[in-house]
Amino acid sequence: MPKKKISNLNEDFDLKLFATIARRNFLWLIFFLILAMTVSYIYLRYTAPVYEATTIIKLGIEDKANSVLDINNNLSFDQGNNKIAGEIELMRSTVIISKALSTLPLKFSYFAKGTVLINELYVLSPFTVEVEVKDSSVIGTEIHVSFEGSNSYRTSLDDFKAIHITDTWVDLKEFRINLNINNYNAILQQQGLIKQGAYFFVINDIESLANKLSSTISVGILNPDAGTIQIKCKEKNAGKAAAIANAIALEFIKYDYERKAKGSENVLSFIDLTLQSVSDSLHISEKLLESFKKDNMILNPQEVASSTLKKINDLEVQRAQIDLDIYILERLNESIVKDKKLDNLITLLSGNYTDAIVSSLITKIQDLQYMKADMLRQVTPSSPQIANLDQRIELQKRLLVESLANVKKSLLQKKAGLTSNLREFENEFGALPAKEAEYNRIERIFAINEKFYSMLLQKKAEFSITRAGYVPTNVVLEPAIIPTTPFSPNRTLIISFSILCGILFSIILFIFRYLFYNEISSLEEVEQYTDASLLGIVPKYKREIPVSQLLVDKNPKSVISEAFRSIRTNLQFISNEQGAKVIAVTSTISGEGKTFVAINLGGVIAFSGKKVVIIDLDMRKPKIHIGFNVDNERGISTLLIGEDTIETAIKKSSLPLLHFITAGPIPPNPSELIISKQMDNLIDDLKSIYDVIIIDTPPVGIVSDGIPIIKKVDYPLYIIRANYSKKMFISNINKLIDETKIFKLAVILNSVEMSKLKYGYGYGYGYGYGYGYGYGYGYYEEDVKQESRFSYFKNLFGKKS
Repeated sequence: MPKKKISNLNEDFDLKLFATIARRNFLWLIFFLILAMTVSYIYLRYTAPVYEATTIIKLGIEDKANSVLDINNNLSFDQGNNKIAGEIELMRSTVIISKALSTLPLKFSYFAKGTVLINELYVLSPFTVEVEVKDSSVIGTEIHVSFEGSNSYRTSLDDFKAIHITDTWVDLKEFRINLNINNYNAILQQQGLIKQGAYFFVINDIESLANKLSSTISVGILNPDAGTIQIKCKEKNAGKAAAIANAIALEFIKYDYERKAKGSENVLSFIDLTLQSVSDSLHISEKLLESFKKDNMILNPQEVASSTLKKINDLEVQRAQIDLDIYILERLNESIVKDKKLDNLITLLSGNYTDAIVSSLITKIQDLQYMKADMLRQVTPSSPQIANLDQRIELQKRLLVESLANVKKSLLQKKAGLTSNLREFENEFGALPAKEAEYNRIERIFAINEKFYSMLLQKKAEFSITRAGYVPTNVVLEPAIIPTTPFSPNRTLIISFSILCGILFSIILFIFRYLFYNEISSLEEVEQYTDASLLGIVPKYKREIPVSQLLVDKNPKSVISEAFRSIRTNLQFISNEQGAKVIAVTSTISGEGKTFVAINLGGVIAFSGKKVVIIDLDMRKPKIHIGFNVDNERGISTLLIGEDTIETAIKKSSLPLLHFITAGPIPPNPSELIISKQMDNLIDDLKSIYDVIIIDTPPVGIVSDGIPIIKKVDYPLYIIRANYSKKMFISNINKLIDETKIFKLAVILNSVEMSKLKYGYGYGYGYGYGYGYGYGYGYYEEDVKQESRFSYFKNLFGKKS
């Protein structure tokens, strides 16, 4: 089965490995959480809170007069979402905001400095001022105040030099000021924190303040079916936010009522003007009728009446009504052409016909004109706001002119039909005697003028009642209350977000380290990348390794001892021939534990009754003498050059059957000594004395000194240290097998975490026939002693070897 290619990235997800990496980097999670919480605390501590107050109002106008008179008034507010949208724009405008702010105590704004933040003291300032401005440049600037006593103060305008008396007008360069102290104890407390300039105030310009606050005010539809609107105001002062939201709602109700009442007054003015003209015509026709009666001595006009005359009169009345409507349309058109301000005339027309388009257009033009008039009190005629309103008014006027033309055309067609019918009846009436015909003609003119006059009087009466009947039904459903918790920053959200960020950054770090994790952690990983035999594993020694690295003699029942027994057993699957055996132990680099494995493997083999000698062939960096805690004055180097003999070079360990030969003084030419004939003779001589010879060779990843020896031995062992050796080290194993033809090479995984083991030592390794003893039999004394309630935390935060 082909082995996987060694990659710098982990291509497959291993939950156990990821959990191991997360456990190793658990302190980073703590660090990120502490860092995120610190950042959130600093942000919350040094960010001024913003409060949001909300007012809910319901739109609508109830016209009680129209309900009595049964008049269809197109100015009612039941015009759908478009009407609501128009009212929302009105509430957002600086016109309403300015009017609302002018009702609040915002002519002056008072502030107190804190150690970090600046707080606005809306209606809670311990002092108040009255100012008469001389130089407008002082408006909007901060004027700091320092209090010298309960009746004296200094200002920043004169660099705190002059002392001024409270409750007295003081004449300064930019303005005259009169300052009064309301709560001197609060001033002393604040000035104790901030020595100079703890307080300051700002002279506000209401129009500039309205433009500034417009971005903090939002108006939106809450329920279009119910006609409810929500006004929100965001401010750093909670009381100020609630006051502004309520003031806008109340000012809108007042402004809207005044606007609607003004429309009725304009209609009444138009009716009065028209009544004067019709009254003159009626007076003339009345005199003419009386003169005709006298001249022709007609006493009983009812006798000359006929059904034909009645029909003619009815048609004349209808045509008069149409003439009135056309007259009003012409007046409207004339006002548009001459760019006059429109009156609210659509209500007068609504008694005879209804045109929703004309009604809507006139209402929009009126609203825009009212808005323009109010805005002209704040800005110049050349300002962009006025230019924008002019464009919108012109567009609506063009649409209205087209609509009026269509309506007038319709009325003229209707009038033409009435005129045609009228001629027929007049021809029929022409057959009557001449005097009666003339009399009826004069009487008809009089009747028309009288009817016209009566109609206007009726309209005037109706609109007088209507004006009196207007009551505002734009009501505040839910007034704003002073918020107790800030809208921003949201403490719960920020803390939750900071914790989430800390966890997220930790997970990203875990994933990053997992992807680039290049250390070998299990025999399964080794098996994926090489065909070398897997001989066994050596568990990590949890306690400090003593100077003498021979452990199997001290705790024969320990997991370490059992691991080496399992390896000793599995060696027979590599070679089971009779005679002395030579074992070579190597690794890729120093620190992977080859000397530790060589010493303890020799010890466990010696326990089985065989004579064992360990040779330290790593003459560049010898360690066997350290492992047995002896000197290194003589050894392999002196033995190979003939200065010592085997008898003098061999040293004995604490185990009777375990001997060792140290490396000796470091020679200048270790490579030549290792491949010399003397080395082969030395191994042959040792075979005649010992059953097993264990050679601690130099790391093959650093130097190639030990490769010739490894090729000749019976059991070539390659040591890999878990969570220390890199995956690329396995390429050295494959190289020894493929290029050097060391087919017997077997791998031992050293320093494996016991908690990761699922099976016993030797299970499934070697040549497939290995066996051994796993955990779980109550068999290992040292493990029971080492486990405690704090073992998890020791493993979690303990030093990783």
